[in-house]
Amino acid sequence: MYTLIIVIGVLSQGASIMPIGVTSQIVGKFKNLDECQMAAKQPHAAGSVADITIVTTWGANWYCTYSGAN
Repeated sequence: MYTLIIVIGVLSQGASIMPIGVTSQIVGKFKNLDECQMAAKQPHAAGSVADITIVTTWGANWYCTYSGAN
């Protein structure tokens, strides 16, 4: 099994933009790495990540990680 995780960097507002925090969330589980990578490449397509409306820019990254046999 593989888990798709979104990691979002929280940035400050103002003249100098600085990172002030990070948060992450598991958004889906997949049988194999290929399925996980397809979902990460198409976050607005149908499936478990279709309702995520965040714009994936340099402040948001998708990761597929192995989560064990089950």
